[in-house]
Amino acid sequence: MTRKTCFKRTLKTLRTGLIWLPLGAAMLAATGCADYKWRQDSQQAEQQAREQGKYLFVFYKGFLNNQSDRMHSDVLADPEVGALFNDTVNLLLMREQSPEHANYVAKYGVTSPPACVMVAPDGTYYVQSGFISKDRFIEFIKNAKSGKGTGGKPPAAAPARQTP
Repeated sequence: MTRKTCFKRTLKTLRTGLIWLPLGAAMLAATGCADYKWRQDSQQAEQQAREQGKYLFVFYKGFLNNQSDRMHSDVLADPEVGALFNDTVNLLLMREQSPEHANYVAKYGVTSPPACVMVAPDGTYYVQSGFISKDRFIEFIKNAKSGKGTGGKPPAAAPARQTP
């Protein structure tokens, strides 16, 4: 392949990418999920929520998982639902990205996606596993924020390692 041919291919690839990038961003914004300002690092998200005295919302999803996809597109993308998360720190964890994600949600009793965990500033947590309708999800979030739901105790910290 000549340099000229290589340059033309590279230029064509860049032009194609430049066309699709704004389109992809527009599609993401249209789903409403871009408004969540998702965090990907659980330690940073926990720290931010603790420092700001905010609720931590964790959405644990699976790649190519029908219930996760429906929860994301049918429930979380709804503007009425999105408005409930303006005052929370939002954490998105995908099972396939890291084994640490499964370990993280396991401390809340979650074993499989999709699952939503709402952690109060005092550490009390509320879990919803599986797909639920928008109306039931709104009820779950409002109950969790008001403390009316049946919440779990804060996860116990791992015991400190003793050195001999």
